[in-house]
Amino acid sequence: MTKKIVVLFSLVIFFLVSCSVQERIVFNNDMGGRYESSFDLSAMMAMANSMGAGASNSDKEKTKIDTVVVFANLIKEHKDSIATLPKEEQAKLEMLKDFTMKMKMDGDTGEFKMNMFKDFATFSEIERVSYEIDQVFDQAKNEARQGPKLGSADELVSMDKVVYTFENNTFRRTDPKSLSKYIKDDGILKEETRMDLEVLKTNLETDEGDSQETVMLKGMMEQFGQEFENSTMKLEYVFPRKVVSVSPEGAVISEDGKTVTFEISWKELLEDNKKVLENFEVVLED
Repeated sequence: MTKKIVVLFSLVIFFLVSCSVQERIVFNNDMGGRYESSFDLSAMMAMANSMGAGASNSDKEKTKIDTVVVFANLIKEHKDSIATLPKEEQAKLEMLKDFTMKMKMDGDTGEFKMNMFKDFATFSEIERVSYEIDQVFDQAKNEARQGPKLGSADELVSMDKVVYTFENNTFRRTDPKSLSKYIKDDGILKEETRMDLEVLKTNLETDEGDSQETVMLKGMMEQFGQEFENSTMKLEYVFPRKVVSVSPEGAVISEDGKTVTFEISWKELLEDNKKVLENFEVVLED
């Protein structure tokens, strides 16, 4: 990646948790389609500058940037060096081959947006998409280590882990920690997902109190309360058939009955005692 992309990712690493995020999935009749995550960090650019994150950048480096990263092309370009990596690392990079990332930054207008998407042929290809996106960010962090250092903020760049399932006309976006409450037969899950769940179960049994990440997020919320209030997560799912029901409360079904939207502030999510997004469930017509 270019130096400009490294600088941009350094900003993303620090401000990801306090930007507006939109997740959108459009399904076709075969329940394939396109998964898309969009991050709007425009409101965070001024804060980054005030904290000195961009202090070392020259005016030249702050020019307009409009970049598209096709990971399949990157993997192809660097196939020889990738072949020398351990098999585990090669497998992680292979996860990214279907992703495309777009990034736009305009210092004059204050626009700073990132979008990543993946086309999928079958539903099972997005079961673990949040884990795959984490690999995208891991690659970004590897590059960003050569650029400006942001200390412990590096630990905050990760997608909230969720598992997507579709069974008996029911779509679910579920927190792995609660998956056993909603998925009675884990045989529908990929083996690697089941293995991750076993590790998670063991960790939950030994963990005490809030995780380090949670403590850091709560600290950031106290420091930048207004930004968290103005920053949101929006979910939008477009189905090929009409929706019969949806939870949690607050989700909206479109007039044609095929699109579900839900929006919540990051502050509400971090203060969430009711676990609103523990299990997002949409039941479709037969």
